[in-house]
Amino acid sequence: MHGSCRLHSCIFCRRLFGAARPCPGNGRAAGDDHHFSVRAAWHPGGFGYRNRLGHLSSAGGVFRLSHCAGLVASVVCSLAGLLFGVPYLLSDKTPRIDGKQLELQFEFRAPSTVKIPDQPDGYSIRASLYLDNRQSEFAFIDWDAITENAEQVTIPGRIALLTHSKSRSLLASIGNAEEASQFIELKLLPSPRKEDETWSDWISATQRADLTPVPKLERFAIRYRVQPVDR
Repeated sequence: MHGSCRLHSCIFCRRLFGAARPCPGNGRAAGDDHHFSVRAAWHPGGFGYRNRLGHLSSAGGVFRLSHCAGLVASVVCSLAGLLFGVPYLLSDKTPRIDGKQLELQFEFRAPSTVKIPDQPDGYSIRASLYLDNRQSEFAFIDWDAITENAEQVTIPGRIALLTHSKSRSLLASIGNAEEASQFIELKLLPSPRKEDETWSDWISATQRADLTPVPKLERFAIRYRVQPVDR
């Protein structure tokens, strides 16, 4: 027993490219109505397909289904690439130096009149990074490395740099009073460079968290550097 089904040749090419485009499988116009046959045969061992998947009814040559399947697969892959690739390319990436992620290390100084507790309590000393005037993350404060003398107290800390922000500033706070928090602008490019790995000069704060000016004798000061880290 033999059976066959007749399908229009290259239906994908006609729908994707129109009747005027040539079919890459047979070199003819996509609108030509050549057909191919897929035949099945019954034999004692059961029902099976011939090894040849199909042939053109004309003498044009052997029609291969693979070129249509490949065409559809390429279209699907292209759409998937646009769907996932474009957002990735447009998204902000973590800045790096020598292929490594970066950490902002800093020390900020406050007048000795500012009192800090002997033991860390999680809120008496805080520093948060502002990116493009928006608060990002709180920094780690190294309590064990805090030093004091008759004139000032020096507080070290660090925080990861995760974006190419146009502006960065640090809000340093000692105590809970609003006037105890001061903004300090960081002079860092969106993509830090090798020279940023050395300590900056000391930079003084000019305004409080409420944007009012800071009297000179009450100003915090900060110095910072960028360090590549393994994560």
